[in-house]
Amino acid sequence: MLNIATFLVTGIVQGVGFRPFCARLAEEMGLGGSVKNTSDGVVIKLKGSIEQIQKYISRLQEEKPDASHISSIEYISQETSTAETTESFIIEKSLRLEHQRVLIPPDIATCDDCLREMRDPENRRYRHPFINCTNCGPRYTIIQDLPYDRPLTTMSHFTMCDTCTGEYTTSSNRRYHAQPNACFDCGPSLWLTDHINTTLAQGEEALLKCCSFLKEGKTAAIKGLGGFHLACDPFNDEAVRRMRERKNRKDKPFALMVANVRVAKQLVHLTNTAEKILTSSKRPIVLCPIRKNTRLSPLVAPQQNTLGIMLPYTPLHHLLFEKFDALIMTSANMSDAPIISKNDDALSSLSGLADIFLMHNRDIHMAIDDSVIASQGRDYILIRRARGFVPIPLTALNKGPVILAAGAEMKSTFTLTQDRTIFPGQYLGDLKQIGTVEYYKRALRHFLKLYNLHPQYLVYDLHPQYLSGYLAKDIVKETFKETLGVQHHYAHMAACLLENRFEEPAIGAIFDGTGYGEDGTIWGGEFLIGDLMHYQRKGSLLPCNLPGGEKAVLEPWRYGLALLAHTIGKEEALSLGSSIWPEMKNRLQSQLIIMDESPVTTSCGRFFDGISALLGFCTEITYDGQAAMELESQSYGSGSAPFKIFEKEGFLYLDWRPMVKWMMSNRSLHSKKVLAAAFHGGIAYWTAEMCQLLSQKTGIKHVALSGGVWQNKRLLALTVSYLKQRGLKPLTHHLLSPNDENISVGQAALGLARWGEK
Repeated sequence: MLNIATFLVTGIVQGVGFRPFCARLAEEMGLGGSVKNTSDGVVIKLKGSIEQIQKYISRLQEEKPDASHISSIEYISQETSTAETTESFIIEKSLRLEHQRVLIPPDIATCDDCLREMRDPENRRYRHPFINCTNCGPRYTIIQDLPYDRPLTTMSHFTMCDTCTGEYTTSSNRRYHAQPNACFDCGPSLWLTDHINTTLAQGEEALLKCCSFLKEGKTAAIKGLGGFHLACDPFNDEAVRRMRERKNRKDKPFALMVANVRVAKQLVHLTNTAEKILTSSKRPIVLCPIRKNTRLSPLVAPQQNTLGIMLPYTPLHHLLFEKFDALIMTSANMSDAPIISKNDDALSSLSGLADIFLMHNRDIHMAIDDSVIASQGRDYILIRRARGFVPIPLTALNKGPVILAAGAEMKSTFTLTQDRTIFPGQYLGDLKQIGTVEYYKRALRHFLKLYNLHPQYLVYDLHPQYLSGYLAKDIVKETFKETLGVQHHYAHMAACLLENRFEEPAIGAIFDGTGYGEDGTIWGGEFLIGDLMHYQRKGSLLPCNLPGGEKAVLEPWRYGLALLAHTIGKEEALSLGSSIWPEMKNRLQSQLIIMDESPVTTSCGRFFDGISALLGFCTEITYDGQAAMELESQSYGSGSAPFKIFEKEGFLYLDWRPMVKWMMSNRSLHSKKVLAAAFHGGIAYWTAEMCQLLSQKTGIKHVALSGGVWQNKRLLALTVSYLKQRGLKPLTHHLLSPNDENISVGQAALGLARWGEK
């Protein structure tokens, strides 16, 4: 007598070779039955003894494919059969259900097995630029709908040849049910065109000609997994200068793709942690300390002490890098616009940026940027969560309804929830750009369709002018049962608490550039007390005027002038400011006159900008975060500049005036690099002091550090150290970026706390 048991496996179990693995394991163990994809997950039916079935489930969890993730294994049913022998184990046709719970895999870098085949002259896929298998290749970017089967991907119009079909249907083959499976005879094709769409070459010749053009200093638009890159030679000053000019990217650092780890180590200092991240299947850009005296053009990363590098992650990349040690590989777009992913859009939008276009006809259904991680010794900070990470979900602290969290305005994302699963969307960009608005709409509609979700609740930022909330309402086009406006910095704190699985009250040190405060002013250097149900604002940086309002974001000297005026008075500020910024002398007087009428802010981001300007690093910015990045990268040494803390009507203020006065007094005694380091040390030390005071008042020991300022590696490391010295327990980000990307996740967490099961 045989037992027949049926199980539902949920998680990332489609598109990662899970069904072929199930079939091979069953055949090895002599079990009969079946496996099939459904919109709920993977359903496995096993026929055998109870002992065999139990051992199978145990091995399933222990030996599952590397790219898979099992969230749960649910027992569905059990029966018995009088048959004395088991039948074969088969992969059944997929079943689509109305309620979808399956998790979609991210795109996976080319595996070693595929690379060996691609480099083997005897293999039929020798030098095939689209080689893949169940363990690697495109996933999220080609999936149009669930369940994950070829007809529901952008590979649907490529009919497999007999040989590929044989691989696809043979359970012992590595390409068994590999949906993007193809070869030279039946798969996508490669070609090279110029900017007026004249075909210059096809196939292997296209690749070789592209390499020749790049060696001549030309710029190439190269179609990848999630969109196009613009590529050029990073050792050629003129090539880099031309790309900067065409892309309207005056100073922002470029990332490089390098051939291998050996080349990476020639250009940057690579820790073991950084190397592990760099070589992972996610293949993000990793920011590492740059080495001195490399052959790189100084125009690659001006005024920076770090360099972003990544390794090839598609077969086409690997073929290109047989000819190069390194190439600049930057998102193919105009500055601040979304990445371009369609061939026609590339030709129409990039004709003024690229000289040549290396194209293929495997469509990208959902564009996505490269992820970015900052290396920090044995640790790391996730800066941009995109390719390789999305759409990997988070697990909620409680079960709840379908919630849509609309996110912020800058570094926009959205997040959806279903039961205990939180789905953060990818980095989308700045919603002030019309292209990003369309990208937001397209990505949100894609998520809603894939998971068949109908949000009942909406959470949005309190800022009355943020577009994200309005876009969410417009796209869903349904009446929400309830909506919730959430303060920006409380959402940051909630994201950090959720990521760290922390449900008790915590102190929040939330530092960023801007967020709409509940009092209608601009917050950004906040000390909060709270949990996922309630919060109180208990302290902040000392407020300061923001001369020119939004103009001060682009011209940090304005905030630097305000810091001076609040510290030493307007008359002395005019005199000292004229010596620091002689080119601004005629503008300083007018700004001091209007200063008292300008907005007031507690922004820590603007504070860093102002100090950067006062020390002469950056007076005007050309990209987001430039002033603070240059302040960090130019810091040298240790030390701690003096701040003070005072209390007024029960509210704590971190007073920066002693620090500004000390810094200006020491300009002739210390280099500006030493003063920059002392500034970092001071704000870290006194942030820990503020948290210790709040801990003494409340008994709370845990401190959540969130907001874009915590992308600063020096500040984060020092603050964590100072907090631990005081017996406090810092909570930081690793699964999410500390910047505004995490706002939607924090909003979702607060929505679940409000509307979910208690």
